[in-house]
Amino acid sequence: MGTLLSVSIALLAGLLMTRAFKPLKLPSVTAYLIAGVLIGPYCVGALGIEGLGFNSHEAVNKLTLISEVALGFIAFSIGNEFVVSDLKKTGKQAVVIAIFEALSATVLVDIALIAVHIAMPDKLTLPQAITLAAIATATAPAATLMVVRQYKAKGKLTKLLLP
Repeated sequence: MGTLLSVSIALLAGLLMTRAFKPLKLPSVTAYLIAGVLIGPYCVGALGIEGLGFNSHEAVNKLTLISEVALGFIAFSIGNEFVVSDLKKTGKQAVVIAIFEALSATVLVDIALIAVHIAMPDKLTLPQAITLAAIATATAPAATLMVVRQYKAKGKLTKLLLP
């Protein structure tokens, strides 16, 4: 029952944050990320109130199936947008941008997480920081696709970014 309540709180927090961020004209994916941080084990979850946020990492780990399914849907959406003829048109530009985007995400997240590791070595180990930076490479296109879809972006740059 507690897990179902926590999932409901997470969905409600995401919905409310998107409504709060709409006047600021920020992407919904930003609101989802901030909602996740707020209901996580280091903010509201740290209060220890059962059902209000996620109290521990174990509570978050119980929902790995849901996050895997969500990532599967995002990957399917990205694959659905992928058209070989578009890739042939953009060619080298798309490959260079994809490599630069992946490396930039890795380097920036690595720098930030290593700084967190230096500040709080008991909370985040160096191998965890490096692993999270590698994961950031894989998840960077998902946020891009969500923003493109939310704003219904069309144009040369969008066609270049999607492949």
